[in-house]
Amino acid sequence: MKKICFITSTRADYGLQYYLMKEVQKSLYLEGQLIVTGTHLSEDFGLSINQIKNDGINIDYELNLGSLNDSKKSIAQQMSRAIEGFALAFEKLSPDLVVVLGDRYEILCAAQVAFVYKIPLLHIHGGEVTEGAFDDIIRHSITKMSTYHFTSAEEYQKRVIQMGEKTEHVFNLGAVGLEMLRKTKFMGRDKFEAELGFKLKSKNFLITYHPVTMSSEDGIEALISALKEFKDCGQIITFPNSDPGYDKIRNLIEVYSNEFDNVMLTKSLGSKLYVNAMNLVDVVIGNSSSGIIEAPFLGTATVNIGDRQTGRMKAPSVFDCVAKKESIVNAINNSLLCEKKQSLIFGDGHCAEQFVSFLEKNNFELKRGFHDL
Repeated sequence: MKKICFITSTRADYGLQYYLMKEVQKSLYLEGQLIVTGTHLSEDFGLSINQIKNDGINIDYELNLGSLNDSKKSIAQQMSRAIEGFALAFEKLSPDLVVVLGDRYEILCAAQVAFVYKIPLLHIHGGEVTEGAFDDIIRHSITKMSTYHFTSAEEYQKRVIQMGEKTEHVFNLGAVGLEMLRKTKFMGRDKFEAELGFKLKSKNFLITYHPVTMSSEDGIEALISALKEFKDCGQIITFPNSDPGYDKIRNLIEVYSNEFDNVMLTKSLGSKLYVNAMNLVDVVIGNSSSGIIEAPFLGTATVNIGDRQTGRMKAPSVFDCVAKKESIVNAINNSLLCEKKQSLIFGDGHCAEQFVSFLEKNNFELKRGFHDL
């Protein structure tokens, strides 16, 4: 049995990997392992480890990184604790392969430790560009430590190869999170409202705005000012991630949500309610990658604010705007006129079986050489 170790540090990457982990569980030749860390273990971010437990996914190691605030020093301290913690985790679990997804700083720490321990790495969602976030640099760093790569589009596959990775080790699998969207039996409006505890309006928004870590852009005040122009629309707002600067965003959206009856604020919807919200609302608003990758698959329009996602491929249903009130209002109005139409630029959602087939058929090796074009 080959031991395949997954790592999740946020509500977002857990949802993206869910069906990959479930498919590994079914295999007669693979043993799935899971390390849970990051904001999953934080009450301030909804204690989303409980969702993992409720989903019946076995947790092999909990890595608590301690208290967190939004300062750069706190992030650096968390990274230090993560490196020490992943060393202990890998000592205990002895995986044959570590699967890392995306671009979080906790995931960078896991990749560094696995590399030192000579455990091969498989990186998902490499080759993408997000110029407004330090995730960009982290993502490329993880790519260079990894042996195997599963990208979400052909363009990103080419970029990973351009970075010197062996052609035979780079595969375009499509966006893995689309598997959940493809397999979800979506709720009707009434059931969704009952589970959410919030009454939808005739038009509705799903809003997530994260810190922009690689520029001085600060669009949360402009976003809130714009949202006030849509008092007749239902607005579901989720907490930002834990990047430096999240505290200001959280404080402002808490004040805003308490002021208006058409607004609901939640720390975390969880994967099930989040995908159902994306399916039911008219527009996804903010600067989250879910508005760029997952929402277009459902045909839901997106208003993408500012620089955070600059560089990503975008479907026609994504309306870019600058972080200014007038620009955001115009983009929302235009998005409300958008016809619901599915986009497949990030694949068709058939990922998990291909992923497991690769794991079953291949012997894993450490990174070697540099592929020159």
